[in-house]
Amino acid sequence: MTKKVKVSFLILVWSIVIVQSFVNTQDETARKEKAVAAFSVIDETVIGEVIRGYGYFGTVELSDETKQSMLENLALKLGIEDGYVFSKEEGEDFSKLILTKEGKYATTYLRIVTLESKEAPEQHITMQIESDVSAKEAFSLYERVERVYEEIGMEGNVSMELNMEQQGSATKEEKEELVELVFDLAKAKEVEAIRENDIYTVYGYTKTESSYLMLKGKKVNIQLVFTYDEIQDVTYVKVGIPIVNSSY
Repeated sequence: MTKKVKVSFLILVWSIVIVQSFVNTQDETARKEKAVAAFSVIDETVIGEVIRGYGYFGTVELSDETKQSMLENLALKLGIEDGYVFSKEEGEDFSKLILTKEGKYATTYLRIVTLESKEAPEQHITMQIESDVSAKEAFSLYERVERVYEEIGMEGNVSMELNMEQQGSATKEEKEELVELVFDLAKAKEVEAIRENDIYTVYGYTKTESSYLMLKGKKVNIQLVFTYDEIQDVTYVKVGIPIVNSSY
């Protein structure tokens, strides 16, 4: 298949927006419900979520018109029909075409990132959704982004991060209680932890989530990070699937 035919075929696939219906097995349904429960129980402290997705498209030339068409069809798969804007960023050896949709409860960024090379440019597809919906709704968005990558035939790396806050400096006991609560509801087991000085982070693994990373030869797919802001007198907590990607 030539590159031109490959691009035409993929754009055609992306252009077909199908009303999706998935029939999960009882085991699959139970798996999802357990993962959702781990977060819905702490909804009162959640102040926002971020879902990120990344996928490698290939080495191929794409015009700006083609990229825009691809992003528009990708937006449709996420349920975004209008109200978005396009912008572009350029550097010495890269360019980005960005579709941005600012909604009442979420802001979505869809990007085609082009990395220039001597042979042919590399194309990467990224998605980012920043929201302040409930933890259960955020998990649904996370699953939707995973499905979109599957539907367009790309191996996507998708992560979700929940941000929480608690007034005051959380004690060691309070931190351990939250870790135990989340890990218990998610059916997760502790894999690795750092509990020293100002660093307090715990990694775990749960079979309720299919994706995972390797840490020191072990599978991990859930992480909790605690930080304390002395000026604001607030303890911030981040829960990541499979890990926390933002700085802390």
